[in-house]
Amino acid sequence: MDVVLDNQEAIEPELKAFTESRVKFSLKRLFWLVRKIKVKYSAVRLSNTSFNQNCLIEMQTFDHRQIEVSVTARDRRTALEMGLKKAYKHLQKAINKA
Repeated sequence: MDVVLDNQEAIEPELKAFTESRVKFSLKRLFWLVRKIKVKYSAVRLSNTSFNQNCLIEMQTFDHRQIEVSVTARDRRTALEMGLKKAYKHLQKAINKA
């Protein structure tokens, strides 16, 4: 499995390490099904002073299915957690349909 972080701005090393370890931990039961995972972070402006963080998770399975999940939350870690939970459910549905 290949985890790719895609962002226009530089990501802190601790966030990168957290993201990679969290993705591997969250998908450890379905590790064999996923070929590539791409995680993108972006900021969503709410007002002049506040931002929410958007996390887009794109997964490609070995049977060439594309699964995309987008979640917006107050911070990146929460958005990642919620996005991985959604992605896991979509991955389970894809397995059950096959």
